[in-house]
Order: sequence, then structure tokens, then C-alpha cells
Amino acid sequence: MSEAAENLNELLEADLPDENGQIARLLESEGRLMAQDYVRAGRLAAESGVSVWNMLLKLGLVAEKDLARAFSEVLGLQQVDGDELPEVALFEESVSQRFLKDSRVLPLYLEEERLYLAMADPTDRFAIDAMQAATGHEVVPVVGLPSEIDNAIEKLYGAGRSAMGEIVEGLEEGGEGEADVETLKDLASEAPVIRLVNLIIQRAVESRASDIHVEPFEEQLKVRYRVDGVLTEVEAPPSSSTAAVISRIKLMAKLNIAERRLPQDGRISLRVQGKELDLRVSTVPTLFGESVVIRLLDKESVKFDFGFLGFDGEPLERFKHILEMP
Repeated sequence: MSEAAENLNELLEADLPDENGQIARLLESEGRLMAQDYVRAGRLAAESGVSVWNMLLKLGLVAEKDLARAFSEVLGLQQVDGDELPEVALFEESVSQRFLKDSRVLPLYLEEERLYLAMADPTDRFAIDAMQAATGHEVVPVVGLPSEIDNAIEKLYGAGRSAMGEIVEGLEEGGEGEADVETLKDLASEAPVIRLVNLIIQRAVESRASDIHVEPFEEQLKVRYRVDGVLTEVEAPPSSSTAAVISRIKLMAKLNIAERRLPQDGRISLRVQGKELDLRVSTVPTLFGESVVIRLLDKESVKFDFGFLGFDGEPLERFKHILEMP
């Protein structure tokens, strides 16, 4: 055994947690990590206060895809692809961009009060504990590629973050009055408009709203969420974006965007924060344009069984027997 390999084994056995040792051994056995590189990165990491994995990545001594796969295999964690990363920022009021960038973590979605967190280094307990403290949710680590996490953080929380004010700056004037169909389609397909509508829906889900009301008025566009039966006005885009926002919602619901004088109904199937949602969309013409109401229905919360309807015991058995009769 070489001196470097002996040093690696000594380092693994003496200083590193079992999971780190397993990851290092897996990468070494596959020829993805040299023993001497691991030893050198470990020493540099100890001096600089970063994890050995971040140091290995920084020095280019291990490929991020190989490391992500090893994390997933050894730790038994799900791995997220770049096209599965969120399109809107979560908890942007609770966590700073600097912390996310330094820790290389990205909130993915909430499911059953648990926050699924993409992590370049899922062995980083400090980042996990800090996110739990900041958000108040139990954190479930998910393995992500560092480069994809970095790009998403910059897009969502940096100069291009999805706060409504930032998105609005990228909007073109939607215009008032009778825009033609092609113009409306073009407006609705612009990236800022897509992100804007996604943000409105995302925030409604976070607020546990049952309905979203998008209502044009003479000089403003109002967005209201119905939470526990009460309509609450929330941050809304400017009135100049009314045509684009309404057209985007109608396109998503497969409605006729050229028809603005008759009520229409449609639906959207969407996955938000890990939940499969069924959005029922209704449009109604008003004096200042079309008003839209979106009903949010969580498919997973709807139960189709007799027990949920109150049947149990003997009545349930008798009812089932009757249903089975020819």
C-alpha cells in the first residue's frame, strides 16, 4: 500500500465521520479520487474552515457529478436535476443570498411541513441546522450539483431574483385596450410574465389560500388571496402588466385569449412545492378588463373512500354488499 493510501486510511479512521469515509472509499475504489489528493484537501480544508468536499471541488480534484452520485449512493438521498430546480424563490425573507451561496444550498419545496433542500454537500450539518432555525421547518437534504445550485441561487436570490419588484422591471408595457391575439400570446410567453404568474401561485400555496383573485381596476391591478374564508390583498404587479398576466393565466388554462367579452372556465394541473394541484380557472369580463378567480385544489388531500364520508362498521358492509348486487 502506498504512503498516500496509508495516510488516507489513517485520516478516515481517526478524523472523519463514517459517512465521509464511505464516500471517500467509494470514489477511490472507482478511480474518481486519488488518495493523496484527499489527504491534501483534508489538510487545506481544516486550515480554511470548509468541508473537505468543498475543498476538493474548489481544487478541481473531483468531478461534481461523481461526488453527487457518491453522496446519493452512500447517504441514500434523492438527487435533483437542474431542470427540477424551482422557478421562484422560497423563504427569501428568511434566508440571505450570502448564506445560500456560502453553504451552496437551495430551498426546493415544502411537503407536509418539511423543507426539501438541494445541497452541494449534504454532510454539512451546520447548513441543515441553520435552515431549520431560519424557516421553522424540518429539513430533508437532497443532492444537487454545485454549479446548478449556484446558478439557481443567482437567478432567484441575486440580481435576477423572483421578488415581484425585480420581475416587474423586466416587463414590457402590456398596453391597454384591444391588443391582437398574437400580441397577447407574445406578452404571455415572456419569461418575466411566466415567473410573475408562477410567483403569484407560489405565494398563494405558501399562504394556504383556497382562491386567488386577479382583478383589474381603472388604475391598478389587484391580487387577493382567500385564506380561511377571508380575502386579503397582497402585492400585485402594475396595471400595465394586466393584459400579459391575464393572458398568461388563460393560456395555462387553455382558454381562448381572444375572447374577452364572455365568461370562460378552464383548469390547470400544476406541481407546486411537491404538491399536485388542480387549479380551476374562471374569467369574467368587467368594465376594466377580465377578472380571474383561481380555485386551488390539492389532489392529494382529496380522499375518495366511504370511510371519509362517515361510513363504518355494519352500515359500511351492508352498503358495499348492496353495491355488489347485480
